[in-house]
Amino acid sequence: MDVNTLYQLHYKELQHYVLSFVKCSETAQDLVQECYLIFVRTSAETIIDHPRGFLFRTASNLALDHLRHNKVIARYQEVTKYEELPLQSGVDTEVADQQWRSLLHSTINELPPRCRDVFILNKLHSLSYREIADLLNISESAVEKHIINGLKHCRNQLGKHRLFS
Repeated sequence: MDVNTLYQLHYKELQHYVLSFVKCSETAQDLVQECYLIFVRTSAETIIDHPRGFLFRTASNLALDHLRHNKVIARYQEVTKYEELPLQSGVDTEVADQQWRSLLHSTINELPPRCRDVFILNKLHSLSYREIADLLNISESAVEKHIINGLKHCRNQLGKHRLFS
């Protein structure tokens, strides 16, 4: 069965299914489109015996990944929102600390989404590699690589600093 036929047969049902997870129609549309792209790439390499099942499993995985990513971002925002500021010795120090925090947050936000999630979970939430791997369904080796890449990026952007040694 070709992709156009599958699209016509299952698009609305698939979008409704994804919408039940993500609660945002634009996000649901984006994820369903991604689902069909994955289907096209996969079907070019292998025969898919049950296209509808494949589409729904892929959609489910994409929706869950999206929700996990949003949960990590929400935790990060919650932690940074209520961070206690250290005692300040003057206005200049306070301004410098605020500028540093702003620079640090923007540097972390420049990381690719998965790398950023792993980096935040490890550096800000103190989760172990194993805990992160289990939470995000990736290998500990992948966690380690993301943290290394995150540290390299922060060092390049911020210079060597005691927080990233």
